[in-house]
Amino acid sequence: MSEQIHLTVTGMTCGGCERAVARALQRLDGVTAVQASHEAERVDVTREGDVPDRATIVAAIETLGYVVPAHTDAG
Repeated sequence: MSEQIHLTVTGMTCGGCERAVARALQRLDGVTAVQASHEAERVDVTREGDVPDRATIVAAIETLGYVVPAHTDAG
């Protein structure tokens, strides 16, 4: 069963940032789709089941230098 995680992400400033985030997340086992928007400061991740966990997704984004504020899942 697929599940979506919606995250607020700050620091993305352009399409290149969106592509970098999408590329990094798509490398994670279980991620089936990524939609990133620097204008909306939002990243939507579709994953299969509960893998990868939220902490792994956040870590992959923050490794790139972007910020995922704590407890700010976008609605």
